[in-house]
Amino acid sequence: MLGHGGMSRVYLARDLHNQQTVVLKIPNDDLIGNVGVYERYKRESEIGNRVNHPNVQRMLNTGEPRSEEYLVMEYIQGQTLRTLLEEREGNPLPPSEAIRLTLQICDALAYCHVHGVFHRDIKPENIMVQDDGTIKLIDFGVALLAGARRVTWRGLTGTVGTPDYMSPEQIRGERGTASSDIYAVGVILYEMLCGHPPFEGENVFAVMNQHATQDPPSILDSQPELSPELATVVMKAIRRDADKRYKTMPDLCHALQNLNEVIPVPYEPETPGQSTWRHQILLVVLIIIALALVVIAIGVAAQMVHNTAH
Repeated sequence: MLGHGGMSRVYLARDLHNQQTVVLKIPNDDLIGNVGVYERYKRESEIGNRVNHPNVQRMLNTGEPRSEEYLVMEYIQGQTLRTLLEEREGNPLPPSEAIRLTLQICDALAYCHVHGVFHRDIKPENIMVQDDGTIKLIDFGVALLAGARRVTWRGLTGTVGTPDYMSPEQIRGERGTASSDIYAVGVILYEMLCGHPPFEGENVFAVMNQHATQDPPSILDSQPELSPELATVVMKAIRRDADKRYKTMPDLCHALQNLNEVIPVPYEPETPGQSTWRHQILLVVLIIIALALVVIAIGVAAQMVHNTAH
């Protein structure tokens, strides 16, 4: 088993038709046959078929309609952003790396929003970081499809999301929107840059109360060495008042792209073939320069002889 939550458990499996490694998601035993869960699985399948983006986990196919619904999804090699952060033991990511990851998250969510899909549970656990550094969003189990009716199931409270990353409006029981996803991305960026989220409390209720009633502490209080421009972007994304946040995910993306932070291009060592090719080009250039100098020298000498003769 790869993991489990309040509604489902996830297994690594093999598709016997093509021998492909896949992820199998099924309801928890006590929820098999639950109409609300069945509707959520149908909704997640519909969302998966609507969203086709390189930074979003692909939905491969779903089970036949029956009491025990299941979902088959792309297997992603890598680790969650949560694991990556835990391995750093509270040490922040370099700003350039945090921005690089956030831009990918923003791009994926911008695509989702255009297609009427709002994730509503963006958190490090739902962001996979692949071995090559690219990210994929996973778990659209509580995502909202624009225009669709509300889907609920017994045992789910009026709020949808994870306390550390829930927007104030979600905590108040309102339906999550694009602005709610923007807030969650801002909180994740804050955590990557600080090593901890903006609000911490003794229990989930304390954290939720802080999100709903307090303005987040300035990121510069924890990381005074960050550039003011980067701090401004982070704090605007997590404003308590949704109207004061970035209006759209592309707006947040553009703000990050326009920062004065230098995002270095990763160094890629040359292969032996590349190195040989470069040396050959350099040798040809040097030979051409040498020949040109010889021609010039001969021309100068000839001119001097001509002048002496006259």
